[in-house]
Amino acid sequence: MNSPGFIIGNIAKRDDFWDRENEIETIWKTLEKNNVLLKAPRRFGKTSIMNYLYESPESNFKVFFQDTESIREPEEFISGIVSMLLTVSSFRKLYKTMTGKLKDFIKGVEVGVGYEDMPEVRVKIKESLRKDWQEEGRKLISHLQKYNGKILFILDELPELVKNIKKKRDKDTAVEFLQWFRSIRQMPALSHIKWLVGGSIGIEHVVEKIGAGTKTINDFSIIKVEHFSEIEARGFIKALLKTEAGIQRTTRSILDKLMDIIGAPVPYFIQVLLSECLYEMKRQNKKSLNEEIIEKAYYENLLGPANRSYFQHYYSRLKEYYDVDLEKIAKKILVEIAKETTVKKSELFRLFNQESGGRYTSEDFSYLMTDLENDFYVSYDKKNDRYRFTTKVLKDWWLRYYDLVEV
Repeated sequence: MNSPGFIIGNIAKRDDFWDRENEIETIWKTLEKNNVLLKAPRRFGKTSIMNYLYESPESNFKVFFQDTESIREPEEFISGIVSMLLTVSSFRKLYKTMTGKLKDFIKGVEVGVGYEDMPEVRVKIKESLRKDWQEEGRKLISHLQKYNGKILFILDELPELVKNIKKKRDKDTAVEFLQWFRSIRQMPALSHIKWLVGGSIGIEHVVEKIGAGTKTINDFSIIKVEHFSEIEARGFIKALLKTEAGIQRTTRSILDKLMDIIGAPVPYFIQVLLSECLYEMKRQNKKSLNEEIIEKAYYENLLGPANRSYFQHYYSRLKEYYDVDLEKIAKKILVEIAKETTVKKSELFRLFNQESGGRYTSEDFSYLMTDLENDFYVSYDKKNDRYRFTTKVLKDWWLRYYDLVEV
């Protein structure tokens, strides 16, 4: 059994990585035949899962991991992929058989050099792609058809990469990149290569907004990272309290209170709450948790001004997504759902029409609500035709800071 400690905002590794066996098994099984799009909101543990796959690969896969959030150009993406490959001797041998101006340069790459030690290599490859990054990039990736084994590329934050390319270059280049990337994944000679890409925001919204269409990503099998199950969450809480505070036994009533107040048991929110609970317990000079400490830690500390930055991106990123009018409407809808806990779809549509003044259609409403679902703001209960916030913490935070804001 792991002995996890508080890892707030960083990647959970080794003992700190808690019980994602079902997700891990599903991902590896899917990767045997398909590429995977791993979807999760921020703070749900997506990157920790990806890192675990990288550090503990299935025996038949050679795995490479790249965070693409800071990449701005297609050439930079391709040079990053090739540079990772060149850190491994078996792949370096493949590239030494290539022809062209990079051949002699790649031959000079030293054995045992690490990815972070290769800025000159990355720059050189990037510059070689300037004239025709699509064709030259395809040639570089195609060298992998000679590799006798399975390869997995793990790419975190693909939606951010696409947005960055659009911002640095233009919309057309971002579309061309998505089309090029899909063509690479579809090459029969590279069927032994699988791609696991992740995103903390809705990739569907990003590709639709630039006009690429979901056809550029429809070859991915989608796997969603959910919050912990109740059993997983209770085990995680007990393990954290034991590691961080030496609490050997947590009573059922305290576990019930923690589960009730946190709502959907998101690993990150559990850690922030328990961290605040232990701080408050120490401040009050108590040796055990009680319900009063838990409530104070949640309502005054976790939701307090000092921790506002934990959630602010959920509010501010709507501005990045929509024009001014739709941004205001989205925020109005979220405030309404937060106030009422659950709201019928028809009531939200009336609010949408009221706020839009007839400028948008029912199809626009449908797209907006789908976006809010894909980005994990809200969940839809089809049986009762009602929407609610996906997480209680976000709902309570939204009510505290934005229920009276004139959006």
